[in-house]
Amino acid sequence: MMNIRTMTAYALLIALCAIGGQIHFGVYSIGFDSSPAFVGALMLGPVAGAVLGALGHLATAASTGFPLSVPIHVAVAIIMAGTGASIGYIAKRMTSSVSYVVGGILGYIVNVGVGLAVIAWMMQSVEVVAILCVPLSLSYGLNYVGAALVVSQLNRVFGGKRNA
Repeated sequence: MMNIRTMTAYALLIALCAIGGQIHFGVYSIGFDSSPAFVGALMLGPVAGAVLGALGHLATAASTGFPLSVPIHVAVAIIMAGTGASIGYIAKRMTSSVSYVVGGILGYIVNVGVGLAVIAWMMQSVEVVAILCVPLSLSYGLNYVGAALVVSQLNRVFGGKRNA
């Protein structure tokens, strides 16, 4: 059972995911919905990262009218869940600041590498990789670096406590 502090953190981060999803970057439904999910993953762990990543993407996709179709956006939500979970897993296992780098690289592989492969397979189109690779990579980088900076400052201000 979650305590009230953790439930409040989830609610706040889900709301921030929905708000961030309104700021679009590039084509389709690529937005800033994943930054709060990555904050949750880094601070609360893999379950929070998975839940927030999936819900954040679904909020963005819904607000843009599911431009790539509902099944593809559900698949992307699952990929975002995997991205958040992988980042959260690394954050739980590694306690040094190196975890930010390792988590970021693993998250990029899942988000961009696996994500584009799955989308290309589902759409039966290699061209989608060419269209989405740069905006998705840039968006991932901005979302992740922003989240890592926020968490590192929160840790500094609140005494380095990583997990609520």
